[in-house]
Amino acid sequence: MSLLEMVCTVSIMGGLSATALPHFADLPGDARKSVVMGMQGAMTSASTLMHMKCATQSGCKLHEGGSSVAISDTTVAMSRGYPQGGDPAGIQNALQFSGFNPVHVGDKTVFQKEGAPDAAACSVTYVSPQVDGGLPLITAELSGC
Repeated sequence: MSLLEMVCTVSIMGGLSATALPHFADLPGDARKSVVMGMQGAMTSASTLMHMKCATQSGCKLHEGGSSVAISDTTVAMSRGYPQGGDPAGIQNALQFSGFNPVHVGDKTVFQKEGAPDAAACSVTYVSPQVDGGLPLITAELSGC
């Protein structure tokens, strides 16, 4: 291999790596986004399971008002048949999680990802059902991950 061929090869490899590196450089951000999306799925599952548990108990108000459901060694506050948002005894008790800081505001609980550049914008929000017979609103915000 001549010096000219080697210089051309190194130049081409340098150009390829310069265009490919930015695509792979945000691995921590992509990992945080994946964890937040996983938390959204876990929250949806926990909410549905608690709703089913409420449906099997005679004292649980499935479509209106508040009640509570016992699971394991804790109690989950319920609102309209789903875990209550905005209350540490609500959706927070229905989940087993780590790596998130729960923030309770009004009828919503925001689980902010620890270590994110903008934790408020790297989070999952759970809002209690707003009407009798309604569903909770569970959304993920990924722009700050």
